[in-house]
Amino acid sequence: MKKIILSLALLIAGTTAFSQATFKPGVRTGVNFANVSNLDSETKTDFYFGGFLEMQLAEIYALQPEITYSRQGAQSKTSEGRDLELQYVGLSVINKFSPIPDVGLHFLVGPGIDVKVGDNIENESYGYYYSYSDDTAPIDITFIGGIGYDFPFGLSVEARYKQGIIDYDDGFSEFGDSSDPYYDDDYDKNNLNGVFQIGVSYKFDFSK
Repeated sequence: MKKIILSLALLIAGTTAFSQATFKPGVRTGVNFANVSNLDSETKTDFYFGGFLEMQLAEIYALQPEITYSRQGAQSKTSEGRDLELQYVGLSVINKFSPIPDVGLHFLVGPGIDVKVGDNIENESYGYYYSYSDDTAPIDITFIGGIGYDFPFGLSVEARYKQGIIDYDDGFSEFGDSSDPYYDDDYDKNNLNGVFQIGVSYKFDFSK
């Protein structure tokens, strides 16, 4: 009997807590400062945009699923070289912590998966021993961290860093690491995406 009463109490408490949760859809956009590790490259400036659903589950915590189109890559250090262009559609689950109640400051952390939807890598051959291919990773697993501030009228500003952990290149595209496979023992180092983002978002409050 005690177990039944305890279970009912937990069920009622959980239902009450969920009924007090708020759900606010929104849009977000901003600037990407992207690069790829182990390339002879510089930071490439591009953009991202997407949508999200903020689920405020507690006073200091919200869960925020997101879908984002992001243009990334790297910029060539020379005028003769080509910039690397990578385009992704990403799904992420952001945990949003607001440690000071009634203050807009918040911290963001969460995982994501990026699906590659475009690039500028070409298949080229320069003889039997030397060729380029577009055999690049179709997805990237990412980890995101950042900080932001929510204003009372729905607008937010934020800064994030997104780190990929999957080598996007197999070492045989024109944008692979710059080492020589015949003379460099470190050939085929990991080429990982890294993106610093600065942007704004807006939440729609349909409860008013």
